[in-house]
Amino acid sequence: MTTQVIARKIDVDTHFYPPVDYKALREYLPQGLMAQAQDMLVRDARRALEPERVAAETSGTVPPTRPQVDPHRDADARAAAMDQTGFDMQVLIPDALFANLYGASPSGQDLSLPIRIALCKLYNDAVADAERRYPDRFIGPVNIPFDDLEASILESRRAVRELGLRAILVPGNWMGHNFDSLELYPFWEALNELDVTVFVHHIPQGCRGRTSIDHPPRYPMIGMERMRRLHIGTYLGFGLEYTVACAALALGGVLDEFPNLRFCFFEAGASWMPYAMYGADRSFEIEPQCARTTTLPSELIKKHCLTAVEPAEHLEQLVAVLGSENFFFGTDYPHPEFQRYHNTAAAILDRPGLSETDKANILGNNIARFLKLE
Repeated sequence: MTTQVIARKIDVDTHFYPPVDYKALREYLPQGLMAQAQDMLVRDARRALEPERVAAETSGTVPPTRPQVDPHRDADARAAAMDQTGFDMQVLIPDALFANLYGASPSGQDLSLPIRIALCKLYNDAVADAERRYPDRFIGPVNIPFDDLEASILESRRAVRELGLRAILVPGNWMGHNFDSLELYPFWEALNELDVTVFVHHIPQGCRGRTSIDHPPRYPMIGMERMRRLHIGTYLGFGLEYTVACAALALGGVLDEFPNLRFCFFEAGASWMPYAMYGADRSFEIEPQCARTTTLPSELIKKHCLTAVEPAEHLEQLVAVLGSENFFFGTDYPHPEFQRYHNTAAAILDRPGLSETDKANILGNNIARFLKLE
């Protein structure tokens, strides 16, 4: 077997929180609104984006200071700091408020749809600008208000066709429904036509998540009511959510109906994927009358799905079972996982049980194939 060369090492999971240009935000709000209504929406956005600063201004205290150069928020600083992690490129996943535009803000304020659409556009403009200035460094996914499918389709088309972005970001379910819901077919059809990759990055719902009947999460995690106390929603719940997602995509016929769709699953490791394949195949073989496909689900999942691996996993065993062509690697910069595991490219390069081909696949070749990078 010929050893593969890593064309570029790609960190597929880094989080980015660009500053907001409130003038540009206002321009993306519905222009038919009265000036007072636009002012109100901008104020709501600022409260969600800068809660500490707004609170300080309201109380007359000193606003918190920010670092002048912050790689979390500044593309120039990020590009300069990248070499320390051993990667050539990074995918810029939205962070803080931008990571919750399909749901509610971290402060618990459920922003109205016009604000969320405008903020999605601002984020997409920001990552597209980072890509333009650093084409060999950054890859930006499209942020969308997923609860509104019409708005999501329109923004996906704008961001892909006008801005040149290559992936669409969605949570792990659609309003608590599976990905084979027929209501989603127009959305999948649009993405199939755009020939883009779907990044599935679910929303953490921890011990103190909003679960009251008045303010339920827009995308409730499967089994959330039983996982809150131990804070295992993110660490087990993401994998359970993705297991159901893969079953719905494969057994539910979505991957047959829309063959250009490619899915990448984030922050759950890869240990769930063999079980997802096994469970879906078992359902297919024992209860074939319930399937909307005539193809073995594990074959569809292997063809259409990638998932992130984590250094703490038994990667060698996973590769022995599935091969290495369904995996990618992300550090989760600058979140606790990045800090806890000191994630760098060396976490994969230094694994003695992986072949050079396996390392090349995981560190860049697989995701480059899915994103159709030249």
